[in-house]
Amino acid sequence: MHRARSILTVLFLLGSLAGAKPAIASENPSPTAMRSNPSPSWEMSREVNVLRRVAIALAAGSDAMQALRGSPIADDNRDKLQPAMPGMDCGIERTLSYVACYSASLDNQKEAEAVFTRLIDDVQAALPSGSWRPVKAVPDTGSVRSISYQDQKSSAKIDVDLVGQPTLDTHPLYFVRVFGWTGF
Repeated sequence: MHRARSILTVLFLLGSLAGAKPAIASENPSPTAMRSNPSPSWEMSREVNVLRRVAIALAAGSDAMQALRGSPIADDNRDKLQPAMPGMDCGIERTLSYVACYSASLDNQKEAEAVFTRLIDDVQAALPSGSWRPVKAVPDTGSVRSISYQDQKSSAKIDVDLVGQPTLDTHPLYFVRVFGWTGF
């Protein structure tokens, strides 16, 4: 698992250095748009329901991930997450069976921390409490805050990170990312 995470981290960093924006095209509203138009309670429960479906599929293994695959993402080795998670651009990698989600870039750390905190609350509400437990997170390069959860039965893992990405300006951009892996 450490090797797969290392590979993913290196690929992410290389994409960031090349100027690639760590997001996937989506029709989902950005976190900023969601805050300007407060989402109804059914939207919040939809987020929790999507996270719950992802957690259950991750714990069940690669075959269970098939039910969450949407249309292919052009020029990528991922499929869109179906159903989509509001405010996040998500994809499921085809061969390694991991989920990667990214929020829109935010230029304010306080705003990004609010998105991170809301997502952590949703993850905690979504995870089946009988088997998922918080585990010590090893922050990746650029992470401002990290929280990880692991399924005790399958070793599936979900990491939620608040990341600061350097820019040419004096202020970094921030985004929230979620990675989920099936157990190895």
